Amino acid sequence: MRRTRSRQDGNDTDSDAEREKIAGPSDKINIPTDLLRTFVAIHQLGSFTKAAHLFELTQPAISAHMKKLETLIGADLIEKNVAGVNLTACGEEVLKYARRILSINDQIVNSAAQQRTLPVIRLGIPNIFTEAKLKRILTECSGMVGDSRLQICCDHSPGLLRSIRGGYLELAFVMSDEEELRNALRSWSEEMVWVRAPDFVFEPDVAVPLLSSPNVLLPDRLAMDALEQANQPYEIVFMAFDGLARRAAAAAGLGYFPMPRSLVPDRLTIERPGILPALPQVTMGIIAREDFDTASLTPFIDSVEHALRSEA
Repeated sequence: MRRTRSRQDGNDTDSDAEREKIAGPSDKINIPTDLLRTFVAIHQLGSFTKAAHLFELTQPAISAHMKKLETLIGADLIEKNVAGVNLTACGEEVLKYARRILSINDQIVNSAAQQRTLPVIRLGIPNIFTEAKLKRILTECSGMVGDSRLQICCDHSPGLLRSIRGGYLELAFVMSDEEELRNALRSWSEEMVWVRAPDFVFEPDVAVPLLSSPNVLLPDRLAMDALEQANQPYEIVFMAFDGLARRAAAAAGLGYFPMPRSLVPDRLTIERPGILPALPQVTMGIIAREDFDTASLTPFIDSVEHALRSEA
């Protein structure tokens, strides 16, 4: 308990008040950043189990992080259901602040680290592009980042967009709609095609067999929309998060896989026009983290665009 001072100690009282302004009242709650990072990861990955794998923790440890965070805040942030996890109204609000806090935290750490190590530029590319484009990006682009080091991160496009917004990537190449890419550094359109195994024969009187991602990515939605608009029934016969697994399923003759024309490997065949409804073009773009200065990286960004748009 602070001692009561006489009126003549006015200067000391003023000093105490100033110290309190700086340090803050003793009943202020401090939220550890590791709890916020766990919360953001659960939202981005849609799973406690995947967040546990990301941080190399057990699932009970991740659950304990969330329980502690909700206790500190005094409100529920996540609702669990059979489809995954959903944020409460309070959770949506906390998520916005958590991302800002983590971004500032990482900027402070990175700023200090620049005194010791070369800065890292984290570039995200969709999983589906790694087989055809990764080697070319590393060969043609990695030497154009100046005094920085290039780190490649792979995910599906929605995950890369979340990582950009969360401050976990500096740059990302994604497939998305025009609205999402309206502020992209570079953007272009590419033709989407139906691919299949060379010996696969489609029977017109049966449902179109589709190979899809469980979280229904943009190519999946475009394929389903095209079939529905043509009143053509379809059936999802194979599901996998991994794009390479879906390609393998197509090569095995299980059905059709929608993909950009530039990525079609030799082991797959593009279906002839007229067999299935035409697919619309998809928008590609290179985007940057909102607070990331790209002025000195124009040659690098140009080379990434060239590598992505060039024929394999």
